[in-house]
Amino acid sequence: MAKAKRTITDKLHTLLFWKDTRVTEGEPYTEVRKYDFSSYYPEDDYIHDTELPEKNVFDIRFFGAVANDVDVDNALYINMAFEAAEKVGGTVLISGGDYTSTTVFLKSGVTLFIERGSSITANETGKGYQNRALVYGENLENITLTGGGKIKGNGHLFGRKPVYDENIAEPADYIDVIEMRQEYRKQLRFAHPSKYGSPIILVNCNNIKAHNFIIENSAYWSFRLDKCSNVEIKDFIINNNRHVANADGFDMVGSSNVLIEHCFVSTADDGVVIKNAVWEGCDSEMCNIAVRNCEIISCTNAVKVGTETTHDINGITVENCRLFMTDLYPGSVSAISLEAVDGAKLSHVTIKNIEADRCSCPLFIRLGNRNRAAEITAQSARAIEFGEKAEKGELADKNLYNMKSEIRDVAVENLSAKEVEIPIMICGFRQKGITKRVKNISLKNINLELSRVPDTVDRRLFIPEYTTEYPECNRFRNLPSYALFIRHAENVLIENFCCSKKDTWKKERYIKDLIYD
Repeated sequence: MAKAKRTITDKLHTLLFWKDTRVTEGEPYTEVRKYDFSSYYPEDDYIHDTELPEKNVFDIRFFGAVANDVDVDNALYINMAFEAAEKVGGTVLISGGDYTSTTVFLKSGVTLFIERGSSITANETGKGYQNRALVYGENLENITLTGGGKIKGNGHLFGRKPVYDENIAEPADYIDVIEMRQEYRKQLRFAHPSKYGSPIILVNCNNIKAHNFIIENSAYWSFRLDKCSNVEIKDFIINNNRHVANADGFDMVGSSNVLIEHCFVSTADDGVVIKNAVWEGCDSEMCNIAVRNCEIISCTNAVKVGTETTHDINGITVENCRLFMTDLYPGSVSAISLEAVDGAKLSHVTIKNIEADRCSCPLFIRLGNRNRAAEITAQSARAIEFGEKAEKGELADKNLYNMKSEIRDVAVENLSAKEVEIPIMICGFRQKGITKRVKNISLKNINLELSRVPDTVDRRLFIPEYTTEYPECNRFRNLPSYALFIRHAENVLIENFCCSKKDTWKKERYIKDLIYD
């Protein structure tokens, strides 16, 4: 419980015994609680009724599919429809209700049209799925998802009971980042081994369009794009249970030339996340990704690059987005998070016209040296996220990605944030006598309105580097500043930076080892 001041005893206990809460035992917990789903859900702003297609239409009911019967696995009938549609470049029609199914396989040149009010739904056992996906496509081209209907993941059925008996809506009496992190984790449904996977996974696919479509209640990463290209996602909703651990929104993994525009995301984990790691099968750089005109609710990071980044990423644009939290405490961990800690070079990032509300940290830029590929295998990287035991082993030589990460050329303009609890953070690192700096960062027209909740007094003699820790702003715990925290950086331009005043023991800015060339 947060309190006015952390004592010496509190600090020693944290130093010696503190660890993240994680529930690892127990059967699946299936209750849907108040505040699991966001009270704000603007479906009509993003989804519209669409006339049914008329040409080359393959209605799954003609192949034997049965609606509204949870005991029927409709995968056979849906896949038969896809095989027939593939021959003529047709449309598979899902209409007339809710169809329980195991894995559905998309085909090149085929449109999946789910009529508004109808859906494909995961079964309640998590059994029978291939490739850890409800809808799967690999080595395909010219795919379309549309219709206004849903893919429903039943995500709330595959996690263990949280530590807390109820979700939290009211803020704590004091802002203590240590306690805040635990409060979030004590509301999570950590994975049970029955967790089957994602609503949609596309691998090595080209020319993808997903318009007027809904993913609901995902069990894991909601819409995963692995090594895909030429992707356009518009008028799309992801509406998840906000306490299903590892339920990301859009995951771009080694994918390039992606546009995500006019989408609404409400989810437990990262809203839009860009990853490019060798343990995810990635083997080249990512580039040209834009996120525009979106509303994103996330319990962690609304928009994030990282943490899993061994290969380079460049050419990212995030603009005209609203990033916020409704009716839950804590709020989002961060609005925008840019991380390179496993060997990647992250560069040429543009962020502009962002409204953040109840995102604890408005902007987190973190260069580190976790070097995860030297400690995990492809299996162990994901094991814990499915309630499994991770086996140790290395995927790459310890020197291959060691000390290789860089972050440079980031421009942030017109960022407005309310209820700020953690300062904007720009952090390089110092390790074994070597300093690596975040370079060429521009902050223009920044306006921060601080939370009025008082800060826990936690005066620390020094702030550790946390170089090898999982990179998240709340890992740094309570910081001595409320607006800016900059350490190990080069060429940071700050122009028109405004911050509301607060009666606090903290100072506005903490800046250490900032140099200019």
